[in-house]
Amino acid sequence: MPDAVTSPKDYVDSLIAEAEIVKTPCGDGDMIWQVWGEETEKAPLLLLHGGFGSWTHWIANVEALSKTRRVVTCDMPGLGDSASAPGDLTPDNLAAPIVDGLDAVFGKGVAIDLAGFSFGGLIGSRVARAIGSRMGTYVAVGASGFEDLHVRVLGIEVPGKDMSDREKNDIHRNNLRLLMIHDETKIDDVAIYTHRKNVARSRVRSRPMSLGNHLVDALPDIEARLAGIWGVHDATGGGREQILKRRDIFARYQPDVPFTIIDGVGHWVMYEAPQEFDAALLAILDA
Repeated sequence: MPDAVTSPKDYVDSLIAEAEIVKTPCGDGDMIWQVWGEETEKAPLLLLHGGFGSWTHWIANVEALSKTRRVVTCDMPGLGDSASAPGDLTPDNLAAPIVDGLDAVFGKGVAIDLAGFSFGGLIGSRVARAIGSRMGTYVAVGASGFEDLHVRVLGIEVPGKDMSDREKNDIHRNNLRLLMIHDETKIDDVAIYTHRKNVARSRVRSRPMSLGNHLVDALPDIEARLAGIWGVHDATGGGREQILKRRDIFARYQPDVPFTIIDGVGHWVMYEAPQEFDAALLAILDA
């Protein structure tokens, strides 16, 4: 957080003020998109956040990434400020409002790249499958949807309604330590503030879908170039050997799949090591 900003809320508010906000239909309301940067000769980049999240999962990355290309974040259906998707709670139903909104956000038929974090990687695989050759590169970032390879993290607590702010923040800090961030010194006030706000607004229980095989099932029909980025200490990853098994699954379809494992960091890899992550992502996209 910049020194001139006095609080995490002010920081988030100042950053979102730099984005163009676009609304597209979603169920009985709107899906909310945030557009960063100007159009360039490079394909625009859609970033999908994780479960119990919002666009703020990418808060450490949007400024740097949007210096070289147009970057679009969103609050996925039923999360953040977006309305819930119609129909049953399935990956394809959650992906549908995203697919339906692409023309309004990017321009009719414009080709895009996509990076999806955690549950957003799972949903991103369904978006990639749906839009075919319109997607150039699909990058799974600590993605769920690998069934038996996905580690279920235990010990996550829900703060009580009658707890003090400090008590609630302490629980969220511990949850971030267990699930999201390996280096506890990186669990700062912005991480706690955004995580707490995101969890409070979530209306999608993503864990049952995350524990399924929904990403792997989509791979045979994805026309985009596949890629992956994981933190080596990803709590859902199971360690380097298990993470590399995900690469091997991708390699069944694209043998030379680019796949980066970043040392020293956990699940929320792009927040914990933003410069290293941004460099890895851009290297994949620009290859």
